[in-house]
Amino acid sequence: MPLQYSLVIIPRYAICLFILLFCTSIFFYSGGTLHNPNTIGYSFTRNFFSDLGILSEENIVSVILFAAGLLVVGLNFILYFYNFMKLFNTDSLSSKIGKVGSIFGIVGAIFFIIIGFTPHNYVHDSHIIAVNWAFRSFLVASMFLFYSMLKDSRFDSKYAIGYLIFSLLIFAYIIILEFGPSPRDSDFSLIFNVIAQKFIVLVFILSVFYQSFGNASFLTQNKV
Repeated sequence: MPLQYSLVIIPRYAICLFILLFCTSIFFYSGGTLHNPNTIGYSFTRNFFSDLGILSEENIVSVILFAAGLLVVGLNFILYFYNFMKLFNTDSLSSKIGKVGSIFGIVGAIFFIIIGFTPHNYVHDSHIIAVNWAFRSFLVASMFLFYSMLKDSRFDSKYAIGYLIFSLLIFAYIIILEFGPSPRDSDFSLIFNVIAQKFIVLVFILSVFYQSFGNASFLTQNKV
């Protein structure tokens, strides 16, 4: 498969499909929040994305679409980072670090898929482990890719900086997950955690589109 497809075209379409699947899942969500199981429909300030995957008879359509969305984005990231590794084709330290960063990206993608198939109302611990390690893996991936791209003159430094900003925002979200207020504590804590999750997902979406332009420029200027 040409790298133009796996690093530019497919990621853009995959993210658009992910958004479509999640929006449709939200439309079919039966209702209920952490503090009020009797609400109707999806609340953008009180429902986590993972709530779409709550396994129940009345929520089955939402569950399927939620899992499909994460499967699409997970498979996309696996394909993306597997092929992104091929750009680091020298024996330099920066290339080796870039390859390791890409491997961590693949690991994070696998955990994204696991999140979609571990409904937190049935396998809560497994779901939380998958969430935590998905973000930790992407943190390491983005930090390594920032360093390797910054040290490699073939890459435009603004896209390396993009990975740096991405890593800092993921780090901030991990701090919230680990040390922030529990969403069970109060309605404010729930809203805070839900909005933080929405923000980091938006960061992921924007990062994919942004880096796809960098990849397009790289492939135009370099032979791989």
